[in-house]
Amino acid sequence: MKLTLETILLKSPVFLQNLAFSIYGLKTQLIRYGGNYNNYYKSVLSHYKFDMAKLNKYMESAFLNSINDAAKNVPYYRELINKNNIDLNGIHSLDDLKILPLLEKSEIRKSPASFINERFDVSKLFVIHTTGTTGTPLKIYSNAQSRQKNYAFYNRFLSNVGIDVKGKRATFGGRIIVSSDQQKPPFWRYSYFQKNLLFSSYHLTNINIPIYIQKLRDYRPDYIDSYPSSLFCISQYAKSHNIDLRGVTKGITTSAETLFPEQRSIIESVFGVPVYDQYGAAEMCVFVSQCVEGKYHIHTDYGLVEFLREDGTSAEPGEESEIVCTSFINPVMPLIRYRIGDRGSFSDKKCNCGSPFPVMEKISGRKDDVIITPDGKKIGRLSPVMKGFPVKEMQFIQRKKSEVDVLIVKESNYDDNSEFELIKQLRKRLGDVILIKIEYVDKIHRSKGAKLKSIVSLLDATP
Repeated sequence: MKLTLETILLKSPVFLQNLAFSIYGLKTQLIRYGGNYNNYYKSVLSHYKFDMAKLNKYMESAFLNSINDAAKNVPYYRELINKNNIDLNGIHSLDDLKILPLLEKSEIRKSPASFINERFDVSKLFVIHTTGTTGTPLKIYSNAQSRQKNYAFYNRFLSNVGIDVKGKRATFGGRIIVSSDQQKPPFWRYSYFQKNLLFSSYHLTNINIPIYIQKLRDYRPDYIDSYPSSLFCISQYAKSHNIDLRGVTKGITTSAETLFPEQRSIIESVFGVPVYDQYGAAEMCVFVSQCVEGKYHIHTDYGLVEFLREDGTSAEPGEESEIVCTSFINPVMPLIRYRIGDRGSFSDKKCNCGSPFPVMEKISGRKDDVIITPDGKKIGRLSPVMKGFPVKEMQFIQRKKSEVDVLIVKESNYDDNSEFELIKQLRKRLGDVILIKIEYVDKIHRSKGAKLKSIVSLLDATP
């Protein structure tokens, strides 16, 4: 949606905004659940019955199909294989994966079109702008079939933990739902065809949280899908004010941020239901989710995941290492041995839930702080601001409550209008009171593990 249209929408009457969200939601539903979705869903459900031999055979077939298709039809891989004299006839199994070099984000950012499979009509593709934990924006191409496969896997996760896929939903995410300068409710909009009540994550102040709580009680969603930080704010408030939210919902899922143990504990105690966390990526190359036993499982029929040490060798169980992914579900833009930028560790122990998928012991690459505005709002996950802008990297540093420093590594086509529009997007999330100081740099410092931390809070204390 263009910025001007978005501005007009946010200033329209609420019923018109709800209508717009509903129409957009209907279009989204038709893409996600049209076409061959039902067949994809039945297929991925059947994979839970796989034994290890059958699962490995499936993974091997998916990998070989992907690399052979990419070598023939994807310009980047065609050139890579010729340049490195890679003999495809020598790739027979998953053990041969390491013949191929690792794929850097910078390669995709430099020429995303060179990763598009020539079998597909570019004019009919979807473009997804993503940032991920490293703060580096990428263009990812997909089609309706890839989107349908993606949601087949996501809904398998929901069904597996007892959540009604077709039930009413409440969502707390990174989208702009209402204007940042809005002072009175409603701080939510409704998407009718998706049965989804979308809450703003940018208005969670102590004054507003009771209004959110009352709306959740009135709506009673079958499940809540939220950034951990948003639901944690509500749960903290509820706990400190002895507010019991049990019975408000039947289930909770979280994603996009690291879910810390203390957050999980408070959310579960206040709402009285377990929280099921999941980890994925817009690149559609990795999907990890919790089961009913609370273990994280790597869905290896979605994409292959390697855990590598700095020297490129395979890590041992329990050893924190780099996560490298190979996608299976998006032939439009296959990513093979992709360095996604996150770290974690895996376990060699079987889970009591009976799933054939391996257990991921730890996901350690997505920790963010929050920005605290002068009026008490806690804002996390600001990376969506970057989407569509000519920015290589961005970092937010807060030293005082009254201001935030924004470090930006520019692309060559960044101009004065880019800065103007970028600040507008930040204002929608941070409001008009806090001072935003833009600083252009050539490079942003990485923390341990070559990670760029999106938000760095240097405040001595938080209210």
